[in-house]
Amino acid sequence: MNDNLKEIGLRIAQARKKKSMSQADLAEKAQVSISHISDIENGKKQIGIEIFIRITEALNVSADWLLRASNNEVKQIQRNEFDELLSDCTAAERKSLLRIMQDVKEALFKYRDSI
Repeated sequence: MNDNLKEIGLRIAQARKKKSMSQADLAEKAQVSISHISDIENGKKQIGIEIFIRITEALNVSADWLLRASNNEVKQIQRNEFDELLSDCTAAERKSLLRIMQDVKEALFKYRDSI
């Protein structure tokens, strides 16, 4: 079993569960069989680009996250997106947004830990 396929499959399963979707729900939205979703999540099958796109759309996740969530290049892209988002903010606005992000992060972690 290819480790990359297994990692992608695990991230697909993680995203699906986070959205409280069953494999059947995802299969229906991605227009594939339930067994195909199961094989993808278990890293047993390669994913064609069309199916991959339908899965990302059904889960409303980015392709880069599914493909390379821990890749340093992806992390740098995300940092750049944050920098761009904040580029026209004042210092006070940045401070407020930082507090909001910290509160949201804390809430996410509490929710994650409660599951």
